[in-house]
This record gives sequence, structure tokens and C-alpha cells, in this order.
Amino acid sequence: MRPVTNRTAGVVLLSLLLAGFLLLGALPNQMASIRIGGLSVLWWYGGVLAPVTSVLVAIRWLADALPAAAPRDE
Repeated sequence: MRPVTNRTAGVVLLSLLLAGFLLLGALPNQMASIRIGGLSVLWWYGGVLAPVTSVLVAIRWLADALPAAAPRDE
């Protein structure tokens, strides 16, 4: 079995961020429609919090490391 890598952790975190939107929408009594600053909690999550967090996760866990420079024979 392949070991868990940083890339796998990044993919799992991004999937959890997507699932969070669905879970917020499924809360009872329309709790996601509570207004903060004139906008619903669901909007804040889907429009600001999740995208910003996704960018940070993608930069941290999904970015490829720069390849090492190969030694030159002279």
C-alpha cells in the first residue's frame, strides 16, 4: 500500500472544505441563513472562507517542490 503523502492530505482537506458547504446547507431550522454583515453564513463560507482556505491548502500541500538542479559535468 502506498504511504499517505502531503498531496493526499491536501486532497482530503479540499474535499472536506467542499463537504462543509453541503453540511452547512443541511443544518436544521435554516441555520445557514443567519445573517452576518447583511449576508448569510452560507454565503460567507462559500464565497469567502472556503475559497481562501482552499488557496492556502493548495499552496501548502499540493504545490510541487522545485526540482533540484542537476550537477553539470565540466
